[in-house]
Amino acid sequence: MKKNTNIITKNNKEKKQLNNRKTLKGINLGKIRLGKKQTAVIGIILIVAIYVTYKVINLIKNPSDTFFIEKGKIYEEENAIGYIIRDEKVVKGENYKNGILQIKAEGEKVAKGEAIFRYYSNKEDNLTKKIEELDTKIDEAMANQSTLPASDLKILENQIEEKLDSIYNVNDLEIIKENKKDINTYITKKAKIAGEKSPAGSYLKKLIDERSKYENELNSGAEYVTSPESGVVSYKVDGYENILTTANFNYLNKDFLKSLKLKVGQVIATSQESGKIIDNFKCYIACVLNSNESKQAKIRRRVKIKTTKWKRS
Repeated sequence: MKKNTNIITKNNKEKKQLNNRKTLKGINLGKIRLGKKQTAVIGIILIVAIYVTYKVINLIKNPSDTFFIEKGKIYEEENAIGYIIRDEKVVKGENYKNGILQIKAEGEKVAKGEAIFRYYSNKEDNLTKKIEELDTKIDEAMANQSTLPASDLKILENQIEEKLDSIYNVNDLEIIKENKKDINTYITKKAKIAGEKSPAGSYLKKLIDERSKYENELNSGAEYVTSPESGVVSYKVDGYENILTTANFNYLNKDFLKSLKLKVGQVIATSQESGKIIDNFKCYIACVLNSNESKQAKIRRRVKIKTTKWKRS
C-alpha cells in the first residue's frame, strides 16, 4: 500500500512539474510574441512620423495657395493667344504724302459719306501763317471800330470765353482739338459780322476779304477723304486689314497664323497716310487650341472667352 501511494504521489508531482513547465513555456512564448508585435507597431509609428515630418518640411519650403471655393459653375479652361479679325476697310487718298489732318478722332463713329480726314495742301503752312497774321490784325481793327453791333459780337465773345474756360483743366487732346475748332468758328463768324457791317473800302473790310481769299484757297487745295460706310474710325493701320478678312475663314489654320509673326501687345503707330473704317458690330477671334475638349468641340457649342490685359511691348 505504501508503494502504491508513493507511486501515485510521485506521478502527481511529475504531472504538476510538467504542467508548471508547460505554463512557464507558454508564458515565455507569449512574451516573445508580444515583443514582436510591439516592434512592428513601433516601426509603423516611426514610418508614419517620418512621412509626416517630410510633408511638413516640404510644405514649409513650398507653401501652397489657399483659397475659398464659392458656389458656382466649373469650366474647363485653356490659355491661348487670340487673333482678332474684323471687317476693316482702309481709306486712302491721292495726296497721302502731304500728311493727315484728322477730322474724326480715333474711335469716333461716322456715317456713310461723312468726311473722316483731309490731307494737307502743298501751301498749307504758308496759308495758315498768313491767316493767323490777318486774325491778329482783324482783332486790333475791331477793337478800334465803334460802329459794330455790340449785341451780336457780345454773344460770340461769351461763347469764345466759355470754350476757353471749359478746356482750362482738360488733358484730353481730342476734347481740346474739338473746342479749338469751335473757337476758330466763332472767331470767323465774328470777323464776318464785322466785315459785313464795315463800310466798303475800310481797312477792316480789306483785312476780312483777304482772309476769306486765303481760307478758300486753303480749303480748295485740300483733299477730303470720306467714309465708304458707317462704322468706327481708326488710324492704326497695320497692313493686315486685307489679310485677316471676314469674307470666309477657309484660309485660317495653325501654320497661317504662325506665319503672321504677330507679337502680343504690339503697339501700332498712328498712320499719317491713311485711315480705316471698322465694323463695330461683329468681331471674331481665331485661336489654336490643343486640349482634348477643344478637339471634341462641336459647331454652335457655347464657349466662354475671357480676355487678358497684356503689357505693351
